[in-house]
Amino acid sequence: MRAKTILLLSLLLTLPWAASAADAPAKAAAPDPNQACLDCHSAAKPDESGVRPVEFGKSVHGSFGCTDCHAGYQAPGPHELTPLDGADGALVARFDALKASTAPRAYLACQNCHGEVTEQLAASVHGKWMKGDAKVAGPTCAKCHGTVHEIVKGVQAPAAGDAKFTIGARAISARCEKCHSDATFTEKAGLKDDVGATFRDSIHGRLVAVGSARAPACADCHGSAEKDAKGVLHPNAHRILAKTDAASPVAGKNRAQTCGRCHDGASDNFAQLVAHRPAAESDSKIPHFLHVVFSWLAALTLFFFAGHVLLDLAAEIRHKVKARKAGHGPDPVKEALFVQRFDIHQRAQHWLMLSGVIVLGVTGWPLRGAGSAEAIESSRKIMALFGGPHGAALVHRIAAVVIIISGAYHLGYLLLHGARRTLAFSMLPGPRDVFEIRDNLRYMLGFGDRPGYGKYSYLEKFDYWAVFWGMIMMVGTGFVLWFPVFFAKYAPHWILTSAQIIHGEEATLALLFLFVVHFYNAHLKPSIFPMNWVWLTGKMSHSMLEEEHRGQYEDLTGKKKDPH
Repeated sequence: MRAKTILLLSLLLTLPWAASAADAPAKAAAPDPNQACLDCHSAAKPDESGVRPVEFGKSVHGSFGCTDCHAGYQAPGPHELTPLDGADGALVARFDALKASTAPRAYLACQNCHGEVTEQLAASVHGKWMKGDAKVAGPTCAKCHGTVHEIVKGVQAPAAGDAKFTIGARAISARCEKCHSDATFTEKAGLKDDVGATFRDSIHGRLVAVGSARAPACADCHGSAEKDAKGVLHPNAHRILAKTDAASPVAGKNRAQTCGRCHDGASDNFAQLVAHRPAAESDSKIPHFLHVVFSWLAALTLFFFAGHVLLDLAAEIRHKVKARKAGHGPDPVKEALFVQRFDIHQRAQHWLMLSGVIVLGVTGWPLRGAGSAEAIESSRKIMALFGGPHGAALVHRIAAVVIIISGAYHLGYLLLHGARRTLAFSMLPGPRDVFEIRDNLRYMLGFGDRPGYGKYSYLEKFDYWAVFWGMIMMVGTGFVLWFPVFFAKYAPHWILTSAQIIHGEEATLALLFLFVVHFYNAHLKPSIFPMNWVWLTGKMSHSMLEEEHRGQYEDLTGKKKDPH
């Protein structure tokens, strides 16, 4: 009872205090010192002129007052400026003359906190426009770092909504390209306007495009390297020197040392590989010659075989319609009889080869396609399946080892059968193939019958020997690209440039031929759709053998094909 009395008295005593607290006015928030400016100069959307208060508050300058940067506005009227003299006045006048900024005085305030940086910028090639008689405004703080009222720690993304790469090489490169790919700006500034395009088409540019955190951006090569307090070497993006300057990291002998930041042991010969020009435009004429040869080889090969596929498809449809009208169908007896066409070793070699080639295509093609702006997004998505570009590179090399094993397996198989004198030479091209090409073209055009192929048709022989050619081209150049620093020590740089051209052109030809021609012949032809199962079972029915390899069928059975 006593406890209840004490509790009741306590409640009665606290009620007056609670009531007074409720009646007390809420503590007013401290007024925003910038509010008077924001009343007129705030913006609701990114594309509106003015300041977005929320984003400004989150920026690195969010604790600043407006007049901390917009100095000179403390006069009696809000827009009455105190006069400027000397260098400051000349700089603001230059900003006004070249329309470099709508608030040039604000840039004077940058040096109050970033004095060392502004000195480096003024001494760089990007600061010359502020002193000389430039015809166009060069970089300002905002052009590289983004909207000054919304600068966040690190490097901002180059465009709204591109938050995936807010910090890193891609953002830096995008800002460099904005000026160096602008034909109007480069013409007035006396610069080349293709450096952006050539960078995007380079291995470094493609890696940056697909999100590599290790790929160098513009400043990583062009920025003068300086050590921080911990002795770590960093490229200084504020101290970009002209490439003709002896102190520039891309001038003369400095290039090898610059490449050596990422590629241990890089030589002067290796450094010549990195340049703002297409690979075919080398100092040597050989890369250009190879580019022309492989371009024509790919075009003519695909043109011939694509036409061949279309003609064959028309002949297949015509043959099926004719057989249906005549009431002819598969012979059940011949369908039930099989001949062993490939043994387990041949099939295993094919399985290794096809799996390796498909993985090579899936992991390599996105990087090749990343040079095109339209393909960058799809390239990133495909590479993300392998953990990013460097994960895809690892899988690519593993797949390369798989096809090398397949090739070695096949050569060993051939040598073994050669030693046993059981090696068949039916895969070798011969004069008979020339006549079969002629006869088959006539058949596909509607004249005559299909040739009576032996064990292998000219198409299968082409497939077989194309793999030998491709292995030499792709594996040989692949090793050069895998160990470029090593090969650059012993071979002229045009060898490495040629390897880039051959590897890319041959890969394109191989993949297009595989998916356009080989898949049709082995899987999509109406007579064998959905596929020729011989690649799995090694067996072919007598019915298909008679249709596709009549010469071998007649040799095997001693029977001539029924003309009906």
